[in-house]
Amino acid sequence: MTVQDVIELLESNGWQRTRQDGCQQLKHDFKSRPVTLYGQLQLIVPRGALRMLLRHAEIEGET
Repeated sequence: MTVQDVIELLESNGWQRTRQDGCQQLKHDFKSRPVTLYGQLQLIVPRGALRMLLRHAEIEGET
């Protein structure tokens, strides 16, 4: 799964982009902390980092 795929997944779950200065930061209206993704959009996100990111975003079963 690439950084772009993760962003699309988060946006489909109600997350909105807030910042794009070398990293992608997304926030959700009902969840307390923002999620930050580093790297170019075409880079593949490692499996462990993806699991941690989805857990932090409170999204289950997408890996």
